[in-house]
Amino acid sequence: MHSRFVTVLASMVLVFAGSYGSAETDSASVTVDYGAKHQVIRGFGGATAFLKLSPRQANALFSQQQGLGLSIIRAHVDPKGSPTNGWVTQKWYMERNNVLLAKDANPSITVFASPYTPPPVMKAGSAKQPFYDGNPPCNPRELCGGYLRPEHYKDYAIFLENFVKFMAMGGAKLDAISIANEPDWSGPKVKYESVSWTPDQLHTWLAKYGSMLTAKIIMPESYNFDFSLSNPSLDDPKTRDMIGIVGEHLYGVKGRMPYYSKPVEMGKDLWMTEHYIKREGKPQEQFIEDGLAAAQEIHNSLVTGQFNAYVWWWSLDWTYGKNQTTVNFGLLDPHDNPTFYGYALGQYARFIRPGFYRYEATENPGKNVYVSAYSGSEAGAARHVIVVINAGSTPVTQTFTIKNADIVSMRPWQTTAQGGLAQMPAVAVAKGAFSYTLPPESITTFVQ
Repeated sequence: MHSRFVTVLASMVLVFAGSYGSAETDSASVTVDYGAKHQVIRGFGGATAFLKLSPRQANALFSQQQGLGLSIIRAHVDPKGSPTNGWVTQKWYMERNNVLLAKDANPSITVFASPYTPPPVMKAGSAKQPFYDGNPPCNPRELCGGYLRPEHYKDYAIFLENFVKFMAMGGAKLDAISIANEPDWSGPKVKYESVSWTPDQLHTWLAKYGSMLTAKIIMPESYNFDFSLSNPSLDDPKTRDMIGIVGEHLYGVKGRMPYYSKPVEMGKDLWMTEHYIKREGKPQEQFIEDGLAAAQEIHNSLVTGQFNAYVWWWSLDWTYGKNQTTVNFGLLDPHDNPTFYGYALGQYARFIRPGFYRYEATENPGKNVYVSAYSGSEAGAARHVIVVINAGSTPVTQTFTIKNADIVSMRPWQTTAQGGLAQMPAVAVAKGAFSYTLPPESITTFVQ
């Protein structure tokens, strides 16, 4: 494993309380209350759609001890098969192997899959929902756009259930499956597998054939975090009970993170199942600013949006297609080392394990400081975690007061402009309080 994963020794540049004599102190004190519980956390993950993982990559992504500690993997349901063999394709085998490698690195991994389109033979196009009419990568063009013909609604349920069974038979059982990826983002502008669904179409399909699926159902996975796509299905008691997870994407979110109260009030999990951040017009090389932007989005998703899970888009940087298009917003770079996006997600995923809860904390004590707190049981022991982002260009001396928890010390893990997920010297907690100097442009996770 790359040396940036190992503990930072005293011979390296250490950042700890007292390292910065000129640290700002205008940040208000943070109070963390482990008696005020919020939502349960199901985990953090990444997608492997169209990707083939190596054992090294799976370990770097999913191992808690040696990697980023991801606990969720999102697979892709390839639509290019044939009904004569149950729709199975080589990419089904590839995704199953991806899941098996992830399970080797993390046996308790949560697995879900998303279809981007039904098989083309089940689809039709129209003026409002046209097929893509341009250049590849859509081949056949019916892979992009169009809609599922009602006479194939049952066939589509069989297609999805076949994938569920295929994965289970190979030891890669799905915990959940989506009805559709981004049903509100289709048509001529979308140059990849896609299909359009209206809220009523989703509700009708779910009412008629949702019961055929043996895995938990995720929907709607809206591109624009559009509540209207799932509201009809949640408002109907019959279909409401079929929905296990309400999944949303953040591409259309501008400004403050929305809070979708309806599924929460109905006892449903709310997951952020896909997003990525890429600074337009910037060089392909990543910087700490990229990691900070990702960390702040994760923070907002958990604290403001109150999501139970956060799943990044592509897990790897890679190059694909005839035009050699380069993806440079993955969690791992081409050398299988974490990117700044990866380090940001790892600051949460490695230490906030599935089943932990978020607790009340002073969210924004200073202009550039963001705080969230979590707790749960790991290996039979209580674990308390505090994640702190200092997005400013100067160090900040931050004080913390901890309520309703007996903690004598916390171990900081840190990501700075130098990268890394570095273990730092332990910090003593005296009478429920401690102080720490946060480096400029840094993410620090304190772990009991």
